Amino acid sequence: MLWEITEDGEHAVLYSTHVLSDISRLADELAFLRDGQLVLRTGRDELNERWRRVSFRLPDEEVELPDVVEHRRVRAEDQVITRDAEATLQRLSDLGAEAVGVSRMTVDEIVVQILKEGHHVARASN
Repeated sequence: MLWEITEDGEHAVLYSTHVLSDISRLADELAFLRDGQLVLRTGRDELNERWRRVSFRLPDEEVELPDVVEHRRVRAEDQVITRDAEATLQRLSDLGAEAVGVSRMTVDEIVVQILKEGHHVARASN
């Protein structure tokens, strides 16, 4: 029914949900609210283009990377989730990182990260 309402391009539907599968299937644009305040409004496609999981190796254990919302070190490999893959990958290149691997994230995974991390993740993505 929602598709029928919006298919003419003249109508929009505001759909509020906590069901992650609905978000990736139905939404073109996402808005995140926290305590009644809008903290992020972005297109689903923009999220898909910017957010990535990145793995790499660097000799320096203490490295600061732009837009990283989660960072783990597993043995000699660092694993991060970044809200701006381009900026993070550029910094890794500048640092001479080795064995760089990049993987896409689903919209569901990205939404979980945004909700898990709170205001600072969402605001920086604006």
